[in-house]
Amino acid sequence: MKKIIFITIFCFLFIANKGYSQQSYISASYSIGFASGDLSDYISAASFRGTSLEYRGYVTNNISAGVDLGWNVFYDKLDYDTYTQGTRSLSGLQYRYSNQVPVFASADYMISPGEKFNPYVGFGLGTMYSKRETDMGMYTIMDETAWHFAIKPEIGAIVEYNRAIDLKLSAKYITGFKAGDLPTQSYFSLNFGFVFKQY
Repeated sequence: MKKIIFITIFCFLFIANKGYSQQSYISASYSIGFASGDLSDYISAASFRGTSLEYRGYVTNNISAGVDLGWNVFYDKLDYDTYTQGTRSLSGLQYRYSNQVPVFASADYMISPGEKFNPYVGFGLGTMYSKRETDMGMYTIMDETAWHFAIKPEIGAIVEYNRAIDLKLSAKYITGFKAGDLPTQSYFSLNFGFVFKQY
């Protein structure tokens, strides 16, 4: 599965590099994550520790393709209580962590290319690394990792700032399907960042 994903990403990069007018861009964004499904059951707090990096090359005037790399850290502190896991019952404060690192081959459709405000819709296909850890005191009572097959629908807009830099706003729904001992992990992210244009 990982080989297929990396071959797909390579093909996207090759197509993008041969793209429309040789234009491309790199964007860097701050990401806020909101867990859903099983991830929300485990950690209900929003993630304010996140980032994403993207590369896009234009295939046509309206379509760009490339790769995304993200990272969101979800964290929650549970009150002093007695927690049961399997045959064990432990009392104390519980600290929960979940790291989500998605990697996607992505394509975007630009609705108003050349305009100062250019909304778009996009889709990504790839993988997501998840690490879930539960600590009590000095002890880690659960530590699970998995590589998920993942998808990412996205909407957003690029706002022209100057010839070299634009602003980018986006909303993504990232889903990593069940893998190993971890069920489906999904979250919604809001992203605010900068686009560095290359000609």
